[in-house]
Amino acid sequence: MKKIILLLLLVSTVGFAQTKKKPVKYKYGQNGIELIINKNSETIVVSTFQAKVKIKDEVAEKVYSYYKENPTKDNGEITIEGLTASITGMYSVKKKGKLTSVDFKYEKVAWKNGLVEVSE
Repeated sequence: MKKIILLLLLVSTVGFAQTKKKPVKYKYGQNGIELIINKNSETIVVSTFQAKVKIKDEVAEKVYSYYKENPTKDNGEITIEGLTASITGMYSVKKKGKLTSVDFKYEKVAWKNGLVEVSE
């Protein structure tokens, strides 16, 4: 009888230990202009879409840093490493005259505690 109980306990423990965390979907991220930079008679506007409130300012700064390091890259998916999360999203740059718009749309936020959130 003890062997059966021990076997059931072991099987149930292994069964529950194999569960993976599923991504959580979120709908209510913030959209807006985060930074406006005037540099050499040029204006650069950094906007974020579907942003998480806790990290939107940090991510906007990192997106601007990415733009400064890669001024020729215009569209594509990038990953930003923050202090509390790793954010994957679509990056795009639009230029019109002396105005440059740098947009970043959140697609996935992988928090350092293991939680993964995906925007809808």
